[in-house]
Amino acid sequence: MNLGSREEDLERREQQLREEQRRLEDARVYGDRVPNFPPIPSFFPCAPCVYHNIDFDIPPEHQVSVRRVFYHWQFTVFCYLFNFVVCFGMICSLGTSAGSAFGLSLLFACLFIPLSFLTWYRMLYNAVRQDSSMRYMLFFFTYGFQVLVSGIGALGVGGGGFAGWITAFATMEKNKVLGVLGILNSLAWCANCLIAVYLIMQIHKTYRSTGQSMEKASGEFAASAGSSRSFGQAVLRSL
Repeated sequence: MNLGSREEDLERREQQLREEQRRLEDARVYGDRVPNFPPIPSFFPCAPCVYHNIDFDIPPEHQVSVRRVFYHWQFTVFCYLFNFVVCFGMICSLGTSAGSAFGLSLLFACLFIPLSFLTWYRMLYNAVRQDSSMRYMLFFFTYGFQVLVSGIGALGVGGGGFAGWITAFATMEKNKVLGVLGILNSLAWCANCLIAVYLIMQIHKTYRSTGQSMEKASGEFAASAGSSRSFGQAVLRSL
């Protein structure tokens, strides 16, 4: 019994030592900004990709705005996933005629969910954290694209990967349940578009109130592009 307890104690200490070594290695690579998002369980083969802490990184006067955009990103994730579920139901019910919509909805979910996080939410997060005009401008560009995507999703052209209004009413004639789900999906994308328009207006007010400008953005871009190495590092830090 005593020998077994000592072996267990040694194994526990070895595990603690390995975890401490891993923590120190992370600290050496990332400083004190060890990646913590997305929150993935330790037993998964994947690991968190970025450091995310609004309370720590974002000035108090801007935390509400950044948190709202974060909630909008979460709602956008829901919209893509719900759209995929509706398109999956369409291909199960209607057969191969809904094949292109299903395939594109899967592609959009897999592609646009991570891209939306990196290209507009993360861009705003770092713009506010670093007080960067260049990142603000990149955010406005990519977030404007999100407004366009949400509008297309609400419209729902047949076979285009979104079960919006057009697809929903066309499906209603063949399957009322799917038609109702399509209408709910359309409403979700309409709400997504309106929220994005409201938030981009609010962020623009913040942008103007903090003294940001196109001139500052151009200066930051020129400084970042001064050398290929510094430009690459700037791009990596903006994600």
